[in-house]
Amino acid sequence: MLQAIRSKAGSLFVKALFGVLILTFGIWGIGDIFRNRPTDTTVATVGSQTIDAAALQSALQPALERLSTQLGSQVDLHQAKQMGVVDQVLRQLIDNNLIDQEVQRLQLDVSDAVIRDAITGDPTFRGAGGFDRNAFNALLAANHVSEPQYIESVRHDIARDDLLASLTAGVAAPQTIVDRLYRYRHEKRVADIVALPAAGDTDVGLPSAAQLTRFYDAHPDMFRAPEYRGFTLASLTPAELAKTIEIPEAKLKSAYDQRQDEFVLPERRDVQQILAPSEQKAKAAEAALAAGQDFTEVARTITGQDPQTIDLGLVKREELPQQLAAIVFALPVGKPSQPIKSPLGWHILRVVRIAPPATQSFAEVKAKLQADLAHSEAADRLYDIGNHVDDAIAGGATLDEAAAKFGMTKTVVAAVDEKGLARDGKKIELPVSLADVLKLAFATDQGRTTRVTQTPDGAIYVMHIDRIVPPSVRPLAEVKDKATAAWQAEQRNADVAKEAAALAAKTKPGTTAKPGTPLAAVAAADGLKVTTSPPFQRQADDPAGVPPALVDKLFAAKPGGIVTASDATGSYVAQLTKVDEPQAASKDAAADLTREVTNGIQADLADEFTRSLRARFPVEIHRETLDHLF
Repeated sequence: MLQAIRSKAGSLFVKALFGVLILTFGIWGIGDIFRNRPTDTTVATVGSQTIDAAALQSALQPALERLSTQLGSQVDLHQAKQMGVVDQVLRQLIDNNLIDQEVQRLQLDVSDAVIRDAITGDPTFRGAGGFDRNAFNALLAANHVSEPQYIESVRHDIARDDLLASLTAGVAAPQTIVDRLYRYRHEKRVADIVALPAAGDTDVGLPSAAQLTRFYDAHPDMFRAPEYRGFTLASLTPAELAKTIEIPEAKLKSAYDQRQDEFVLPERRDVQQILAPSEQKAKAAEAALAAGQDFTEVARTITGQDPQTIDLGLVKREELPQQLAAIVFALPVGKPSQPIKSPLGWHILRVVRIAPPATQSFAEVKAKLQADLAHSEAADRLYDIGNHVDDAIAGGATLDEAAAKFGMTKTVVAAVDEKGLARDGKKIELPVSLADVLKLAFATDQGRTTRVTQTPDGAIYVMHIDRIVPPSVRPLAEVKDKATAAWQAEQRNADVAKEAAALAAKTKPGTTAKPGTPLAAVAAADGLKVTTSPPFQRQADDPAGVPPALVDKLFAAKPGGIVTASDATGSYVAQLTKVDEPQAASKDAAADLTREVTNGIQADLADEFTRSLRARFPVEIHRETLDHLF
């Protein structure tokens, strides 16, 4: 069957099928083929209805894609769960289900005409002549839903929105709240700040045995070891298995004949370039080349180019920017081009030699064919090997016996935490995906042997949980150095906090300072540096260099008020010197803020409504099933 699929791999149907499979495995993980999955996949019950894993999976996919786009890197299901995305999406499904059931109870209906108008009026499907049926079909295909399914989802959405709109349509933000919120957000303050870094207080000495013991006893979490798991792992990767597979010569030649297009090398050109920072430099380099000077010498002396960047080597047309490729593949050998401007600077290009198109011989690609076919066959065999390993263990074989019989690699892990760190704090290494193994290891009881599991890259593994070491506080003797350093850091912070309090006290009447003496004068008398902050807001992402520990206190102070604060780096004393009241909001800013507050109130009302529906339609989350499948 696999060979049949390969022979038709170019067909549109098979490509679509693979797309669906890849998307599915991206959510579920290929390992689910081997894992014991519960027969009941219900992850939540809402009243008389259920939400199953398939519905949650479908809702998670766009959420994962949005999150990956926002973060700029691929977010997998395990990471999404740690970030709370799975629970958040499930809560949304539950809220939608609650409202849907209330719609049914109230016997609210949406006519076909309303649904038709909503779809045909959707800007997503609007073309030059109005509703674009092709765009509509493309969206259905991209989301793997049929037209009746999409229409039904629109019916639910409209009914749900109408019910919520009946509760929130009349809501508007009071102008007094908008005005106060605008003043609150846009008020700016200026302060004089004295920083007292803890790092500057170095003479704190060493703690006595009694002091260190008291500190250790008062901060147990600082010295707590996480839960560790020890296990024996047996694994087999496609690469390992492929080494034992020898592909017959006839099969290799057949594959060579079928894959001829892969082995045709297009024309390549050995290229050199001078990259100049300006047009003036490029013109000077062009004149020097025209006078017969050496290409490499010109690049080095006139443009100051690193000699290692001159030779680009043999390149294909598609490996160059389109603008440069057109020039390079039209140049004769040995003739420099005219200066060409690109976003990288000014280029002068020269072709050293031309490698014409050529077809690689069977002998040249034989090793690659052997590796490709062996890897493909290994991937096919691993499924059967996994089943045989499961059968052997179920029949009474030990993990060691099964691993030896089927050529699996055995790895013994004495202790590892959920982050993959051993007791010495170093990351452990495994022959297969560490994240997948750890997820299963920390979900399996001590003394149990897991089922064979497959990783996304095709490897298989099975493990026995040898021991579980619960979280515990490490003995003082084991963490003495760490405890001593932490005690010293605490002492430094306490010392500078006292200095800050003493400095603040000097500004008060009845001390050495005269009444009303500003902080800047008192600090200068003590030889301390005072920094005047630029105007800062209370909710700015970066409050103009003002330590975050000071911001709230300065916004609670009156002009001239003195405040102190501490953080991990030390302590601060600050005096509020100026308050800038914001002007009235512009028309656009007021409208935006009014809309924001109104939306917030409406969202709160909707939350309260769905919360009240839970009394009518009880909600139960099946946590064990949810954790097992996700």
